[in-house]
Amino acid sequence: MKLTLKTILISIVIILSGIDCFALKPVRIQGEAPFAKGKEIRFYLYDELLTGNKTLITKTFIDESGTFKTEIPVTEIRELIISINTTDGSFFIEPETNYHIQLFSDEKLINQINSKYLGNSIRIAILNNDSNELNAKINYFSQYYNYFLYKNALPIMNMVKQNVYDSLMHIITDKFPVHTDTVDFYSTYVTFRIAEIERMYYKKSMAKLYNKYLDNKYIHYNNPAYMDFFIEFFDDYLYAGSKYITRQLLLNDINYYNDYYKLSDDVGKDPILINEKIREIVLIKNLANLYNFHEDFNRKNLLSLLEKITQTTKFEEHKKMAENTIHNLTSLQSGSTALDFKFKDIHNNTITLSQYKEKYIFLHFFTLSCEDCIREMMIIKKLHETYGDKVEFISIMLDFEPTQLYHFVNAHPEFTWKFVHFNNDFSFIDAYKIYNLPLGMFIDNKGQILSYPTPEATSLGLMFLLTFEDVIHSPNGTKN
Repeated sequence: MKLTLKTILISIVIILSGIDCFALKPVRIQGEAPFAKGKEIRFYLYDELLTGNKTLITKTFIDESGTFKTEIPVTEIRELIISINTTDGSFFIEPETNYHIQLFSDEKLINQINSKYLGNSIRIAILNNDSNELNAKINYFSQYYNYFLYKNALPIMNMVKQNVYDSLMHIITDKFPVHTDTVDFYSTYVTFRIAEIERMYYKKSMAKLYNKYLDNKYIHYNNPAYMDFFIEFFDDYLYAGSKYITRQLLLNDINYYNDYYKLSDDVGKDPILINEKIREIVLIKNLANLYNFHEDFNRKNLLSLLEKITQTTKFEEHKKMAENTIHNLTSLQSGSTALDFKFKDIHNNTITLSQYKEKYIFLHFFTLSCEDCIREMMIIKKLHETYGDKVEFISIMLDFEPTQLYHFVNAHPEFTWKFVHFNNDFSFIDAYKIYNLPLGMFIDNKGQILSYPTPEATSLGLMFLLTFEDVIHSPNGTKN
């Protein structure tokens, strides 16, 4: 029977309408943050939990009454990260759920660039939950779990007798039963936090733990308890954890053959790595370990093997893991291209890295509260006087109030190099991984990073001297 064009179009409309009807509604969040009136608030989800890289989902501003609203599209339970300035907090969100939350944080620390590393965080209270809400259940379990570890971790790690260990474990498993065959988020979370205790005790019984918790089981990519256990269980496994995989085998497959399929087949002879999904995640994690901690493995080949995974994997989650791993291994490293930025000085002139691509560049990050950063400027002043014809010096203020740059520059006419404000661009902070100060970056005249972080202030002069002695003796005037 032939279908008319009109019939086909009507069918398409009906199908699309049906899809729209079953589309999940976004998570709606209404919040209060009276300590951060007028500030930007950002919402992230983890790309995946192997690397912990995250993606900005949305951002908005907290109004002058201290309230905000936003919507987050999710199709499964996810951990939502909330950021204000450089301080974070998180909670779990469920699809099609509305949340009324209140945020708390130290009002002084939240205005410091290294707030997180001074112990500050954003604490989140869900105002419209009850004892059966996911976060309430996880928080209740976590309090009990942490107290259990406080009381019992030492004897467990010291390998108490089996009957004593069993008695201790019954204390927690009787209250929070273990379910290894469920996809329920909360049950999985509890199970794999308890699995961490078992890993402490059965640290020499990998097969026992694998058979109980990982063998032929569902991979909970977005459950942090599961992924924490997985990462610790397989940490450096290929190099030091498997009796089936030798160092020489790895050296041959990586340095000589550089063949991903051969490597995967060879490590797959370990019974624990028969499962294709598990094996591929373990390879991603362990190739990164070899890159970072074992110099006898060819780094270029390790990266090409990771790249091969991004091209050939059947699992979208693994593609993102491998891509993020490559990014983390190569970005901000010596020889990598420095990330560009676009900031303004006190005269409203736009300053970018790319406009100085023919010169060396020294980036200096500072805040007014960082006394060491200000003291460094006296050394930078001398370096600027000596190397100013070869090097563009740029100091980037990371204080959150832009007008402070104007007052600082006018108060210090002796500092004659360029000063810009980061314009509260927190993606820049994340991209440059600025966690603490003082901090500097040295970039060559091709835009590639020479040193990050740079040596402490007293050694900067030697770094410049060695760099430009090479330039002076190079026939084409560039660094050898």
